[in-house]
Amino acid sequence: MKYFKKIVSLSLTSGKTVAFLIIFIACEKGESQVAKPATLQDASSFPVGFAIDPTAMKDNATYQKTVLDHAGSFTAENVMKPSRINAQKGVFSFDKADYLIDVAQAQGKRVHAHTFVWYTNTAPAWMKQIKDSTELETALKTYIQTVGTHFKGKVASWDVVNEAFDNTTGEIRMASVDDKGQTLLNLGGVIGKDYVARMFQYAHHADPGALLFYNEYGQETNAKKLDAVLKMVTDFKKRSIPIHGLGLQMHININTPNVGIENAIQKYADTGLMVHISELDIAVNPAKTKDLTITAELLEKQYEKYKFVVNTYKRIVPVKQQFGITMWGVSDANSWIPGFCSCTDFPLLFDSQYKTKRAYDGFLDGLK
Repeated sequence: MKYFKKIVSLSLTSGKTVAFLIIFIACEKGESQVAKPATLQDASSFPVGFAIDPTAMKDNATYQKTVLDHAGSFTAENVMKPSRINAQKGVFSFDKADYLIDVAQAQGKRVHAHTFVWYTNTAPAWMKQIKDSTELETALKTYIQTVGTHFKGKVASWDVVNEAFDNTTGEIRMASVDDKGQTLLNLGGVIGKDYVARMFQYAHHADPGALLFYNEYGQETNAKKLDAVLKMVTDFKKRSIPIHGLGLQMHININTPNVGIENAIQKYADTGLMVHISELDIAVNPAKTKDLTITAELLEKQYEKYKFVVNTYKRIVPVKQQFGITMWGVSDANSWIPGFCSCTDFPLLFDSQYKTKRAYDGFLDGLK
């Protein structure tokens, strides 16, 4: 501080020197005070969100603070899925989802609801047993009407149907069991390949004010899936089926080709619908090594991939179509990936202690 005082004092003897030194001091001060935005949402012009567990919100103060500080949008990770709300036929349980919505409303956060219809283990067991097409469609319609009406006016949007297209063929899924022998909700096989359109119609009737999204994974590496989603959108527009946005899950890893990521985002943007990167995480262990040791090199690759995804989204998607980016989980401590792959991974922006990582810097730098 004495150094600067001395310079200013000497500068008073010359007008030219005064001008030079004042500029010098101002620049030095500006550089020393450059700070990162306080939170992700502060830094972003579009909503930034997390998939959230309401139990963790209640019981873990650090988890709750991280969410409330950084998120502008909430997605329920599991508690708004059919098996949680309607596990028993005719019985609806809204307590945990209602809690999450109450917190969001109190904090001025948006809620994106996930999901009305999904074929996998989050479909109620009783519903999976239905083999009659009329009975199954009636059950789905009743579910959507009941749940959509309950949350009407409380949520901004819905993932209406999740993951309807087969990975191999790009056609509507027709399997009754998965590769592990688990029973699936065979929507395509029981009620027909056009069921997705009808689910959107039922959702619109239940909550006409909600934005309706189709949500899918793998389009950045699976051309057949990407093409199937785009064809569906074209068909829906021709038939005036209500659809407002597309969810690009973006469960990727540090080796996922950038060209595929950019292509999927561009094709989605070209539809004119809102684009939601809806379940973003970036694995650092694509080989699924059981006990991976994290390294600075892996963290740097993850930094670069987060930066690329965020920058590509902001650069390509028109502002009016930017629904936002949602991370699938809050920290590495509660990511779904290690449990799914039975391996070690560190896919999110915050580490297991809720400290920011290089990936966090990548997200911020991608916004620039």
